[in-house]
Amino acid sequence: MTLKSRLAAALTVGGLLSGLLAGLGAPAANAAVAQVNATVETAPMHGTGDAADDAAIWIHPTDPSKSTIIGTDKSTDGHGLVVYDLSGRELFYYPDGRMNNVDVRYNFPLGSSRVGLVGVSNRVRSLDFYKVNEADRSLTKVGSFAPTSNIATPRGFSFYHSPDTGKYFAYVTDVGKVEQWELDGSTGSVTGKLVRSWTVSGPAHTEGLVADDEMKRLYIAQEDIGGIWRYGAEPGDSTAGTKVVSTTENGGDIVQDIKGISIYYGSGGAGYLLAASQGSNRFHVYSRDDNRPLGAFAIPAGNGIDAVTGMDGIDVTNFGVGGPFPQGFFVTQDTSNDTGKQNFKLVPWQSIAAAYVPALLVDAAYDPRKVGAGTSTPPPPGDTTPPETTITSGPPATTTSTSASFAFTSSEANSTFQCSLDGAARTACTSPQTYSGLAVASHNFSVWATDAAGNTDATAATQAWSVTSGNTGGGGTIVRESVSQAVNTTATTTLRIPKPANVAQGDLLVSCVSLTGGTIATSGVPAGWTVLASVTNIANPKVYGYYKVATGTEPADYAWTTSSTTSGGGIARYSGASGPDTAATSGSGAAASSGSIPAVATTAANAMLVGCMSVNSSSVTLTSPAGMSQAVETGARRFEVADGIQAAAGPSGAKTWNFSAAREWAGWLVALRPKAP
Repeated sequence: MTLKSRLAAALTVGGLLSGLLAGLGAPAANAAVAQVNATVETAPMHGTGDAADDAAIWIHPTDPSKSTIIGTDKSTDGHGLVVYDLSGRELFYYPDGRMNNVDVRYNFPLGSSRVGLVGVSNRVRSLDFYKVNEADRSLTKVGSFAPTSNIATPRGFSFYHSPDTGKYFAYVTDVGKVEQWELDGSTGSVTGKLVRSWTVSGPAHTEGLVADDEMKRLYIAQEDIGGIWRYGAEPGDSTAGTKVVSTTENGGDIVQDIKGISIYYGSGGAGYLLAASQGSNRFHVYSRDDNRPLGAFAIPAGNGIDAVTGMDGIDVTNFGVGGPFPQGFFVTQDTSNDTGKQNFKLVPWQSIAAAYVPALLVDAAYDPRKVGAGTSTPPPPGDTTPPETTITSGPPATTTSTSASFAFTSSEANSTFQCSLDGAARTACTSPQTYSGLAVASHNFSVWATDAAGNTDATAATQAWSVTSGNTGGGGTIVRESVSQAVNTTATTTLRIPKPANVAQGDLLVSCVSLTGGTIATSGVPAGWTVLASVTNIANPKVYGYYKVATGTEPADYAWTTSSTTSGGGIARYSGASGPDTAATSGSGAAASSGSIPAVATTAANAMLVGCMSVNSSSVTLTSPAGMSQAVETGARRFEVADGIQAAAGPSGAKTWNFSAAREWAGWLVALRPKAP
């Protein structure tokens, strides 16, 4: 008998023994393995081989639909953090090291601010920390320190927030060694002080960690013939743990290796401890209070998404984030992704809960964003720094719509807001703020954030726009009606961009396509599209522009054929535009913190300026030129389309995009001519 056969036999015997023992003990709520399907999968990892490891969920403070998944890439060629939106689209990539496990907490005191904090174990012997920038969901590194030499390769990582003292801690583990570090952000950078360390009894391999911030517990997953250990999470608690879950070899219910573990929070101490069984391709659910087993579920292929196998890190949230996840969701690493490189799969929590008999709890009362915001952690003494208020979306500069909606955020969590329209008295408001029945006139919206310490932003975030009747006398009005976008984060030869919503015959479609190198031949342009610009004089990025007058029968999407490369593209749909007014201009340059496109000269009043800018980066933030607003933005192939009305005919002046870091850049600018009224 081969070693593989002996192992299979041992697991079979262990599984039978586990079933007999389970029948003698407390019954599981569901003896069968529940089957649930993923509804979203993320873009693949950058690295090859065993790259993806763990994921953490960050909940946006004011707009849960803008929440993100932060995944780790531990490979030697990918090595970093990746931020995804809830559709699985990559927003940012930070190649900062061989990142292993990741966790998130809210309201961490960093300098004079409270921030969402991301912590990650870096296999190159450090614990690294990032703050979440709520305005665009990017990450900024705010500290790093090394654990002691006992932690040879930092693997497992978890935050813990003490409800007793309000302090934040980081746990790290490797080969049975565990360290607890008290975190301090008072200087504006995260530092740590070792407060406790110990060695887990039994097999040496430990990685999965999760802390229960309400019950003051720490759980550690032990691989091989191991289980899950429970400890007190406070620094003064005993280092003698209780083994609450065992593998099948020791009469337990779970097949080794136990990998990621996570907590589903419910009201009044209810909820669940979840654990990934890598050896059985299943996920086990245990009661949160006494950790009794409640059964397992698997994620087979379905919804056009492949099955989850060989999984590693997991996370779960009870909090509704809208869209396909109104009652929270579960995320897991998937080792054998069908497209080659590993990725993460997302499952609605309500699907998991409903698959159990009796059904599991669905409870949206617990809000993870309130961790650290209670009376035990008041604002830092002497906090006199006001927050920064940012408007993240609003109407175009000129529109015929008499309704307008604005989304906005604060640089500090738990802020409140006041809004004002056209200089009226401020009133309390929340994001998004919507107005209707607006007059045909110019309007101005202002919003102020106030932080938990009572500091109010002295300078409001403002946006001006105009509502027109649709006939200005000098020509019709051009309105951006809808947009669409697509991105290929792995090299391919086809970029397929969906048709924007509600396309009507006579609408003008304008597309920007950005390539990481590579080319688009004339034969690679979809039928009916005309070239506006081809900016290919630097190695990366290569940027193209196209336009098309919509017919009565447009396809569901448009496919550009490229040389094999990563790529991204977007389409903006305009009503009231007859076509380009004059020839487009273009520009490109070496690494710089801004890029300027030469002016176009319009021949008609109320022309719509449309520009596309791309940079050689997947993480740099772009700021649109003055007088133009963002129409399309794609993070994984970093570019944006921006537009704005130029009221008078004549030169537009050069249009300059600013970048958050110096990068090579390329772009183009065109003016669209209004249709005659």
